[in-house]
Amino acid sequence: MSLDDETNHLTGAGSLTIICSDCPRNGKTLFAKLACDLVRLRRGDAPQIFDTDEPDGGLAAHFPDTSTIVDLAKTPQRVGVIDGMLSAKDTAFVIDLADRHYTPFFSMCADIGFVEGAREVGLDVTVFFVVDRTVRSVEALIALNETFRDLRVVPVLNTGIGHGINEPAIAKAFDRQHFERVITLPDLSADALGMMEHVDFHFDAFVAGRYEHFPFELRAELWDFLETLYAQRDQAEDDPARAL
Repeated sequence: MSLDDETNHLTGAGSLTIICSDCPRNGKTLFAKLACDLVRLRRGDAPQIFDTDEPDGGLAAHFPDTSTIVDLAKTPQRVGVIDGMLSAKDTAFVIDLADRHYTPFFSMCADIGFVEGAREVGLDVTVFFVVDRTVRSVEALIALNETFRDLRVVPVLNTGIGHGINEPAIAKAFDRQHFERVITLPDLSADALGMMEHVDFHFDAFVAGRYEHFPFELRAELWDFLETLYAQRDQAEDDPARAL
């Protein structure tokens, strides 16, 4: 199962992807942009996006027409987001969850039984957790997976920054979670990373051939980035718990 397969649920009725991390500045919003681009590539339009990095937003700058910047610290906005998703039909949602809202948001989800409520209304939920460099981040991922056993949790490892799964003890604890999918983001050159972060660049447009004016080396690296993600599907067939 590839990254594309993981986002397939976004193309159907009533779906939600939460992209999160317990730490800042580790590629979370860049991964959120990639996921939204793949959704738009398949659907023809972007999902409805809630950007929680108020007041300015991060992901919202890349999808201004379909993004809403929300402050989850404010009860009316928090309730509005939850109620809106649970009452919508045939809608794909993405939440780009700022690290400062990580613990309060999932505590709220546990308190109100959000996962159960989503299941009752047919809202398919997947959480992509971008693992940071520290053991603490891996522990946060494990705690999330163990708290929400019925929730699809997908670790995302960013090669460009590294991750905290290298210590033997934490690696064993990670493996015991038996994640059905692990995504590894390849390292990128400064030019490729800068292009991906540009608000006018989108992978759906790249696949459609709209950036043929880019230097050949840059286009080749971006294609290799996508193909590396897709290749993880074949690796996962042999070891679905850990395709690294």
